[in-house]
Amino acid sequence: MKQTYSLPSVRYVVLSAALLGLTQAAQAQQLGQYSFTGAAGSEVTFPADAQPTNATLSVMSRGTGVTPSAGANTFTAVDWTTTALDAADYFSFSVTPSAGYTLRLDSLRLDERRSGTGVRDWAIRSSVDNFATNIITVNVPDNTDTRANKLVPLPATFANLNSAVEFRIYGYNAEATSGSWRVDNVRVLGAAVAGTTTAPTVSFGPAITVAESAGTIQIPVSLSAAPTQSVTVQVALAASAGTATSPADYTFTTQTLTFPAGSTAAQNATLTVVDDAIFESAETIILSLQNVLPAGAATIGNGSYTITITDNDTAPAPTITAISALKPVNADGTPTQTGSFTVAGVIYGPNFRTTGYQGTIMDRTGGLGLFSSTNLSFAPIEGDSVQVTGTLGTFRGLSQLTVTAITRLGTSKLMRPRVVTTALTEAEESQLIVLPNVTATTPSQWSTTATAAYTVDVQTAAGVSYAVRINPASTLFNQPAPTGSFSLTGIGSQFATTSTAPYAGGYQIVPRTKEDVGSVITGIRQALTAGNVRVFPNPATDNLTIQVAGRAAKATVTVTDLTGRAVLKGTSTLDGSFSLRSLRAGQYILLVQDANTLTSHKIVKQ
Repeated sequence: MKQTYSLPSVRYVVLSAALLGLTQAAQAQQLGQYSFTGAAGSEVTFPADAQPTNATLSVMSRGTGVTPSAGANTFTAVDWTTTALDAADYFSFSVTPSAGYTLRLDSLRLDERRSGTGVRDWAIRSSVDNFATNIITVNVPDNTDTRANKLVPLPATFANLNSAVEFRIYGYNAEATSGSWRVDNVRVLGAAVAGTTTAPTVSFGPAITVAESAGTIQIPVSLSAAPTQSVTVQVALAASAGTATSPADYTFTTQTLTFPAGSTAAQNATLTVVDDAIFESAETIILSLQNVLPAGAATIGNGSYTITITDNDTAPAPTITAISALKPVNADGTPTQTGSFTVAGVIYGPNFRTTGYQGTIMDRTGGLGLFSSTNLSFAPIEGDSVQVTGTLGTFRGLSQLTVTAITRLGTSKLMRPRVVTTALTEAEESQLIVLPNVTATTPSQWSTTATAAYTVDVQTAAGVSYAVRINPASTLFNQPAPTGSFSLTGIGSQFATTSTAPYAGGYQIVPRTKEDVGSVITGIRQALTAGNVRVFPNPATDNLTIQVAGRAAKATVTVTDLTGRAVLKGTSTLDGSFSLRSLRAGQYILLVQDANTLTSHKIVKQ
């Protein structure tokens, strides 16, 4: 006979558990749902059933690694990875609170089903930590059943979100890429709550400047108010991290700072400055704040921090190059030398530009054009002794340095101009020269009302013609043509007929002032030029012959190294021998000077 027992205590426990379940279900209210009613399964995106109050649900979409597939009244894909979780293989949706509201998200629920060769595992991640960790991972049974109403509890991080959050549902470890996996009835449980409190602001302090010898420095980061929960933020190099380089100038790795709940104490990152022995300009390091967690717990205020490192090394003395070493040109008229050089010499002539600088520098070995499109650190005038660094180049055949640095050393006397009676050549470029006896070819060329530079012609009695370029910076500008015969002093220049190489012709003389027009000079001997002075043999072993046709007078001979430093000096007749025995093998500059002129030659001692 069967016995029937009354168990009131058991009935009470069962009833209490049921009531508790009803209470929890009531608290976890549904914020929104994707039921995919009427979907073919292969839509690129599909909307939520309806938009919740005080929040917005995005469309459901897929990652770039999977392909839409048919599945009625579901959201389906194939091409799931057959190995570990792939960052591009997922279903995705976002929840965004309305202005003035905070998301209190409790959990997610969903139905899911795989085909016979579909995924064997799935996981959910979120933008709260930039999809770094799994909220849940699920192993899928080896069948094609629909698993309904799967609960995904959300951690406390999701209880106070002031900004949008994206969820990604990743499928992986598929048996075959052709296998499908689908989701259905995806629900978001929680609420959008009004009356939010303003999140504290996390910020860097003001920018700093430190010496290169500073070593390890502290980088303070602060919160504007005490957080209600522990907050972390990363200090990292900015996308444009400044002009300094690591590890040559500093060492730094991304660091995570933690602000405990209820504390406003500043937290410090560290960076180590490298003290090297290299002279360099001031350099910068730029840091940024990123990845505040939990999401919405704080906002980034001043998120950029610049550290300027000042150098503590002494600039090395530059190597001074003799100008004559920069004068040789190729067959197309461009300098054979390239790169940056430093020269020292004396300024000749005025600045021929209204903005920037255009002038001439000469040392005892030769002359060179100077150019800058912007104003220099000071305004050089004729007679200034200067040291100039720049890049060697050419403009219409005129060799010149584009100035990057200039230093005034003092003042110096100008050299006497070299007398020229033949047509101008490369030898006269950037040299101070004088035409001893010329007349104006066409006096009407000498304008008195010009507003820009102009060219006039002069000629000798023997019919040698010269182009004269008169610039507004010269006091000869807009002066009438001289009458009769006169001498003309100026700087040899070139403005080739072509704007690109090869450069040829276009040689001219550029007067500096109206005083460069003078009386005829008589009693002129043939000037020393690179063309009429023979130096041989070259290369030479012990002795060098210096020869000028028709000349036997003595000349001063100076040998310099390529920096312009004199290493040997003596005298020689202009048809005699000069000893090089005391020199080491190498390249040198030979300067031959008589009472009126100077010429330079590159020589090689073997």
